Amino acid sequence: MVLVLLGAPGSGKGTLSAKLKNELGYIHLSTGDLFRKIMKSDSPLGKKINEIIQSGKLVSDDLTNELVKQELSSIQNKNIVLDGYPRTVDQAKYLDSITKVDKAVLINVNNDIVIKRISGRRMCPKCNSIYNIYFMPPKSENVCDHDGTTLIQRKDDNIDSITKRLEVYEKQTKPLIDYYKHRQILVEFDGNNNQDQMFEAIKKF
Repeated sequence: MVLVLLGAPGSGKGTLSAKLKNELGYIHLSTGDLFRKIMKSDSPLGKKINEIIQSGKLVSDDLTNELVKQELSSIQNKNIVLDGYPRTVDQAKYLDSITKVDKAVLINVNNDIVIKRISGRRMCPKCNSIYNIYFMPPKSENVCDHDGTTLIQRKDDNIDSITKRLEVYEKQTKPLIDYYKHRQILVEFDGNNNQDQMFEAIKKF
C-alpha cells in the first residue's frame, strides 16, 4: 500500500504519518525530513536547499524527484506513506512512473488553525519531541518534558514564512486534488479536530 498525504502545511500530515508508522508499521517518507538531513550536512547542496526553504519557496521538481527515487529504491514490499511529496502535478506524474499510488488522502484544515499549529510549534533539539504553545505546551514553559532541554522554533515556522508557504500551496499544490480526483483515488477528511476517525478509516483501506 502506497499512500500520498495532501494538505496545507500544518494540516496534520506529520502527525497522521507518525500514527501510521508506529501503529501499522508504515514506512514514513517525508521530503521535509530528507531536506533537513541534507541541510545539516553543511554541503553546498544543503546550503542551497536551506536558502530555498527559508525564503518559503519549493525545492525544484528535478532535485526532489531524485531524492524520492533514491529513497523508494531502498524500500521493498512495505507499506509507505508519502508526506510532503508530491507537491506539484509534475511530481505526481513522476511518482506514478516509478511506483503505484493506491490512495491520496486530503486533510482539509482552516488557514487560521494552520497558522497557530505552525507558529506555535516548538521542538527539542536533543530528542526531537514536538510541542505546541497553543495546543500541546510542555509542562514547564519552553523546556522539554523528557530531558529538560530548551525548546527551539524552526526558522521557517514564523508568520511570514507560513503565509508564503500557504500561498505556494494554494497556487502549486492544490491542482493535485483534481489530479487524484480524476484518477478516482482521492479520499477527503476534516482535519480541524482530532484525527482518530481519519485514522480508523485509513486502517480499512
